[in-house]
Amino acid sequence: MMNGSTISGSETKSTTIANKLEEEILAKKYKAGENLPSQHELASQFNASSRSVREAFKNLEAKGLIKVKQGKKAIVQSNSLDQFVESLSASMISKQAPDKKLLTDLMQVRTTIEVSASRELSRDPNRMLIVRSLDRACTKMEHLLPTMETGKDLEALKQFKATEFEFHAALIKSNDNIILSSIYENLAPQLYAAMDRLPETYGEQRKKVNEYRYLVEALENGQTDLAVALTLVNLTNIRDKFETLDL
Repeated sequence: MMNGSTISGSETKSTTIANKLEEEILAKKYKAGENLPSQHELASQFNASSRSVREAFKNLEAKGLIKVKQGKKAIVQSNSLDQFVESLSASMISKQAPDKKLLTDLMQVRTTIEVSASRELSRDPNRMLIVRSLDRACTKMEHLLPTMETGKDLEALKQFKATEFEFHAALIKSNDNIILSSIYENLAPQLYAAMDRLPETYGEQRKKVNEYRYLVEALENGQTDLAVALTLVNLTNIRDKFETLDL
């Protein structure tokens, strides 16, 4: 789990601050209508400059989560990303070939949704139906792995990627948010078409499947912090590789 004093080496401070505040807003630590801590307080909490905090605020404001007042105070506008995702959807649909900025935004939305889904699913007393669905997808990927070691079985690779898509889709749908699920289903094929170009070794594939297995077990056992951490690590690794692509 990320905390206020930890800055990831692969992220800027403004990104780390924005991601942490976004997570807290979506979890309703700060509810719509409430003020966020002041820029000075946040700068101190994250050991960051005021400029980094302002950049983080701009990121959150662009997503419709906060509104920054003249006195530099930020007030929470919404505890969901519905408006941002709908705007993103309209932008992407209007383009025949979505650009990298929009796809990167969708990747961030995917991360936010799945982290939230992992948190809520791990706490849901009726989670086992969805957990079993995730378990079946994970088992299928585990069975496909040995045939993929040489990199020559293209059909196995195709099945692996399709099953991985099903795994993430099942997790996203567990949010029980019809709007987000529908928009993601419509836009995900464009994202996955770009992600098909990600270079991935057999060792990386095996490590990823192990992470999926650990996630299934954490969800089954109701280990919320572990489930959230595994989801965030997995998707952050994918996002970092995605951002190196030349689209």
